[in-house]
Amino acid sequence: METQPAEAAPGRLAPLLAQFDTSVEVLQERLGGIDDHEWRWEPAPNAFTVRPYGEGWRRDREDERDPSGSVRTIAWLAGHLAEMGLLRSDYTDGDHDLTPQGLCTRWPGTAAEGTAFLFDGLQRWRDTLSRMDDTDIDTVGRSQMPWGLDPHLPLLDIVWWVNRELIHHAAEIAFLRDLYAQLGPPADQEDAA
Repeated sequence: METQPAEAAPGRLAPLLAQFDTSVEVLQERLGGIDDHEWRWEPAPNAFTVRPYGEGWRRDREDERDPSGSVRTIAWLAGHLAEMGLLRSDYTDGDHDLTPQGLCTRWPGTAAEGTAFLFDGLQRWRDTLSRMDDTDIDTVGRSQMPWGLDPHLPLLDIVWWVNRELIHHAAEIAFLRDLYAQLGPPADQEDAA
């Protein structure tokens, strides 16, 4: 993902953008060479994942499932990050018309499509931030995304939170890749791939 240098941003935003850019770069490296089977590998029963839906794929939604099945696949985590970037970008300087429900029903099902979707969502958020100035980053409610605290917080707090989510979920993805490399898929999942 080509990103603009953090120096082009308002001074107070520059460290957060540099952190974002580095985190995206590390995530790109960690996802290198992933295949479809590993992308959807379920490390435990009842994991949150992407599933066939109609003629496409759909990401499990947290509000539709028992929260005790909180183990997630790489596909689900990547989709969550993509959704976060797309929604926050749309509700910060877009048309305010994307919804989680709308996004989750037209999900990519392959590793190649999913990683492209992931990095597109992150790039859109990064592009949005590159257009912000000091007034924007101090404005409470600059992001109007209605699913969360965005309308009640300055944009700078939202940028910090998105970075935290990116770092957290990228670490989960890295761990799942390491676990998959050591354990490999159970026999029943090999047949399902």
